[in-house]
Order: sequence, then C-alpha cells, then structure tokens
Amino acid sequence: MDHARKMGWLIAFASVFSISVASAESNSLATQTNNEISASLAYYQYEEPGIMSLKGAKIGWNLRTTMTLQNDLFMRGDLRYAFGMVNYSSRNTGNSSGEPDCYVEARGLVGKDWLYKQDVVAAYTGLGYRFLFNDSRGISSTGNWGYRRASNYLYLPVGIIYRSNYSSQARLVSTLEYDHLVLGKQISMLSDGGQGDSDLTNTQRKGYGLKLSVMYEKGEWAIGPYLHTWNIDDSDWVPSYKYGLPEFDQFGRQLGGVEPENNTAEFGLKVGKQF
Repeated sequence: MDHARKMGWLIAFASVFSISVASAESNSLATQTNNEISASLAYYQYEEPGIMSLKGAKIGWNLRTTMTLQNDLFMRGDLRYAFGMVNYSSRNTGNSSGEPDCYVEARGLVGKDWLYKQDVVAAYTGLGYRFLFNDSRGISSTGNWGYRRASNYLYLPVGIIYRSNYSSQARLVSTLEYDHLVLGKQISMLSDGGQGDSDLTNTQRKGYGLKLSVMYEKGEWAIGPYLHTWNIDDSDWVPSYKYGLPEFDQFGRQLGGVEPENNTAEFGLKVGKQF
C-alpha cells in the first residue's frame, strides 16, 4: 500500500513537472519586452506594367521596440529606412541608370499572444505610413527629361506571427501580414523637366501589400529571408497645366494625368540583434 502511494505521488510530481516545463517553453516563445536593430540587403523592383520599371539593390535599417502588457497583450513600434540606386527602363522614354531611390516606413501596432499546442501564435493590427522617393532627374537614352516622384501610403496592417522551438536554444519566427491601403498620394514633380509643366498630385484609393518573413532566432541574434510586395490600382485623374494654364488637345478636351497601376516587390535577407 505504501509502495502504491509513493508511486502515486511520484506520478503526480512528474505530471506537475511536465506541465511546468511545457509552460516554461511556451513562455519562452511569448512576445517579450525588448528592442531590436537589424540590417537588410535586398533586390528591389517597381513596375508599371507595359510602361516602365525600376530595378536595383537596396540596403535597409530597421528599429523595433516592443512592450508587453497584461493578459498577453503587447504594443510594438517599427521604423524602417531603405535606400539604393535603381535602373530605369521604358519602351517609350528610354533607359537611365544610377537613380537614387529610398523609402521610410513607420508603424504602430497592438497585438495579443495565444498558446497553440507547444507553440505561440500572435495576431496584431495597427496603422502604418510609407514614404518613397525616387529621383529620375536627368535625360534618358532617348532624350526624355526625368523628374522626381514621391509616394505616400497610409495603410492598415493585419498580421500573424507563429513562433516554434527549432531546438533547445533556437526558435523559428514566421510572419505573414496583409496591408490594406487606406489612402495614397502620388506627387509627380513634372516641373523638373523645365518645360513649363506643373506638378501633379494624384490620389490612390485601392491597393494592398503583403509581408512575409521567416527568422531563425538564437539568443539575441536573428537571421532570415523576407518578401515585401505592393499592388496599387490606378489613381484618380487630375488636370494638367502648362505655364499655369490648363492644357487642351486639338478637340478642345482638357488634358490630365493618372498614376498608373503599379507593383512593387522587395526580396532580401535580414540580420538583427535584440537588446
């Protein structure tokens, strides 16, 4: 009887110990309060189908701060800057190379962790802003004038983070995010051409982005590939002006411009350190 009682206590202790270990492993996968700095190297492509494309490499820097709250909730702030030189190509206006191209992206997010078996799933949402600047000033291979362009995107990110143990000291963190365009403003500085054209500001209302990454984390370090894409529809139509006066064609119709449908893809490798 005593032997059976001792075995019962032993089994109970083992069960409690197993639950404690599982809980500790799950807690190690939970969102943590910390800061992270990372660098990235990527291939970047912007395309207006059938019209033009920009291609080149980009170097990026990322800052992230995360604060955990009660009930497995968390807040996160992201800041990213990427820059590089891109090559311009168009069937109608020729080619040029070495154009400065950069963007800044800032986001504020809120999310929550959930335990899934031995892993952790975190869902989040928030508000993001992306500003992109391209400097195409100069003359192309066909003698066409280039100009500066600025893109402004206000968007709503919705994402899922899946964390799992890769080994006793490392884990995999996979992130999938959908970005819904709330409002876009495209500024085309046509006055750079010196031909009397006024700048155009177009409004973009339809579009979305996707972000995908898989990071291998060990200790304070992380490394892994990522993919960022954007798909933006045609903008509204705005009238064009020359030397401050509205332009008309030979039939008396007012001329104007539309920011065409465009697609962006950035694929790269990121290395980060937490502190």
